[in-house]
Amino acid sequence: MLRYPFIAVFVFLTYFPCSAQEENSVKIVNKFKDYFNKQQSDSIYQQWNQHAKQTVSKTQLDTLLIKQLYPLGNLDSSIFIKKEDGLEHFKLIFSKETLKLVLNVDSNKKIETFLFQPFEESTHEADTINESVKKNKVIKDTTDHAKIEESKTMEKDIDNLVDSLALQYTNDPNTCGLAIGIIHNGQAGYYYYGETTRGNKTLPDQETLFEIGSISKTFTAILLANTTLTDSINLTDPIIKYLPDSVAHNNELVNITFQNLATHTSGLPRLPSNIVSSEALDPYKDYDRNALFSYLKNYKQTHKPDSTYEYSNLGYGVIADLLAYKKNSSYNELVEKTICVPLELKNTTEFPSGDKLPKFIPTYNTKGELTPHWHFLALSGAASLKSTIRDLLKFAENNINIPNTVLGKAIALTHKPSWLVSETQDLGLAWNINIENFQEIFWHNGGTFGSSSFLAFVPSKKLAVVVLANAAKSVDSIGFSIINNLIANR
Repeated sequence: MLRYPFIAVFVFLTYFPCSAQEENSVKIVNKFKDYFNKQQSDSIYQQWNQHAKQTVSKTQLDTLLIKQLYPLGNLDSSIFIKKEDGLEHFKLIFSKETLKLVLNVDSNKKIETFLFQPFEESTHEADTINESVKKNKVIKDTTDHAKIEESKTMEKDIDNLVDSLALQYTNDPNTCGLAIGIIHNGQAGYYYYGETTRGNKTLPDQETLFEIGSISKTFTAILLANTTLTDSINLTDPIIKYLPDSVAHNNELVNITFQNLATHTSGLPRLPSNIVSSEALDPYKDYDRNALFSYLKNYKQTHKPDSTYEYSNLGYGVIADLLAYKKNSSYNELVEKTICVPLELKNTTEFPSGDKLPKFIPTYNTKGELTPHWHFLALSGAASLKSTIRDLLKFAENNINIPNTVLGKAIALTHKPSWLVSETQDLGLAWNINIENFQEIFWHNGGTFGSSSFLAFVPSKKLAVVVLANAAKSVDSIGFSIINNLIANR
């Protein structure tokens, strides 16, 4: 069964055969409803059996109720849906949200399993990311009980790990909301924590828009790779071929290629020296094409191309701006047309508008203070995109199960190792490639003054993790802990 854990739910799934009758479960749910609406957490906890209590402490339950469930308002009603695999499914209608409860009651009429999930009106099961995930779904042999229990134990361990990492992050008073997506065993799982805006008691969801910062570079790299397959640009082309004559005459630029820019080996610095913003907290907003070309026209090398690795937002800004300049388009239009439409990334954009705008959540700096979203002009390709946990997990899945299209060939090209950083790390086009125990882990992170993001995938294991937060505190440790745990358990 595909499982989409909803929020910081402390899951204690054992899937023991249920000996209690459906009416016992209905009575349990009705009691839970009564206790919940009176906010009697002690009484709720007494509904659980000893095994459940050993798994989840009273303190953990209180945290769940106070931070995640009570903000949903009163539990107005519950409806029995079905019984499947010894588990009973209920629709719970809260004032502000409708959830699904998966329940198992033991022979003593005590709760053994208690799991909240999003309620899907059309299919009472959570959907997969896309058709390719559906095709690769693992079909479990119900006659092999040992394998089933091993798989369920593993999933429980993953849930517990995610909860532990996420709660530690969101308990920091300077953070706010957190969304985590995982692809594992051909299935997708989503986890949500915290609040979209401090104090609003509203969880992020699959349509919540986050700033993704430098993960935007992976989209820019795909645009570049796609252009080499569909247009006259080559990775080895010097960029002066595509610059105005007044800029191209600068001999310091002669040996810089698109591949240099895409692997941070161009010699260009992290940022141009002439970047000056009218708003210190929105540093890129005024930097336009004229300023970029002026910088390049007067650029002086400190490192020769192909001599050293130096991470460069400027370099990715140049890639995106030259592609847009050549095609008489904008970076956002190129991303949407080339990548988002074919991959059905419906909420990924540089400029949220219309019904997407209310889902674009505020951001908080390292002190937990509100800080402005970033805006971009000429350096859009470095860090301008906004996206959702659903879109980025779908994006990751298309990097695992690469489409048999021209775009798919472009995606594959970005995976090709192009620069050796060390014995254990290569660079693709944008992607960092860690080599651990003969496994390639592709990853990129991102950050603005008020957001943090992480995306990693392992094609050989068909694993992926995405972590998004609307706070400046890094989520890298969460992402690496999860992906390494998934690898170890495959």
